[in-house]
Amino acid sequence: MQNISGYLKLIILTVTTAVNLTLSFTIQAMSEIPELDTNAAKPKWEVGAFVAAFNTPLYPAAAENQSKFLPVPFVIYRGERLRVGEGGVIKAMAVDKPRFKVDLSLGAAFAANSDDAKVREGMPDLDFIFEIGPEVSVMLTNTKQSETWLTFQLRQAFSTDFSSIDDRGYIFQPELSYQGKQLFGDNDSFKLTFSSSFATKKMHQYFYQVDEVYSTLERPNYNAKGGYLGSEVTLVNRFEIRENISIFFSSNVGFYQGASNEESPLFKKDFNYSFGLGLKWTLYQSN
Repeated sequence: MQNISGYLKLIILTVTTAVNLTLSFTIQAMSEIPELDTNAAKPKWEVGAFVAAFNTPLYPAAAENQSKFLPVPFVIYRGERLRVGEGGVIKAMAVDKPRFKVDLSLGAAFAANSDDAKVREGMPDLDFIFEIGPEVSVMLTNTKQSETWLTFQLRQAFSTDFSSIDDRGYIFQPELSYQGKQLFGDNDSFKLTFSSSFATKKMHQYFYQVDEVYSTLERPNYNAKGGYLGSEVTLVNRFEIRENISIFFSSNVGFYQGASNEESPLFKKDFNYSFGLGLKWTLYQSN
């Protein structure tokens, strides 16, 4: 029994660590807009904290939103050929300002209580989702004031209740992004992205499947299938308040018309909106 208990504790610790790292890097990627001026001297190491609040849909095409408040730490390392935590997770750099980048892509979605969604009443809750996989980016245009990138991401998705992990299939996400400066003032930078997501059957089943045991007159049995999940337009603005403090605002619109499972009784809205507001505070910088 002691061995089993120790094994379970190890699983919980591993899952919790993975979730915390995923949240940290995902929120950091949302707020971090890479500098266009690569000649500017930046420290090799940065350590600090994010404090962020979000209002997001319970799941894609849901009728209800939920609000979350989250403090997470961050670490940035800027090596000659390796970058960690700056505008992504881990980057292999061919040159100082490459036109081609290889990165590790992460994604995350908050857990949701099914009782908060009228259409899911009586169904299992949705656990926290974390995603991990490679991404490849190609620079399409660049000037002193802006850059345009085309990125391809392939991530494996998992859900967890912090006692076990379940495989939720794969997500393929092509993304076109434009980043620039001075959208609202001299001390701000921004990033505008458009992305589309395609997922395997397991991912769609997690959101839209209605098994016979959970079917009702208003929520008939439904077998989900893989394919197109939806598209999103996201705008992130960062404002530098002081050298070591900045705030960010993110807004997102999800478009789900034409999704593979729009006939599911759990698919309620063709459009979703989400917002985020946060503060980044750098506590330590190396020389």
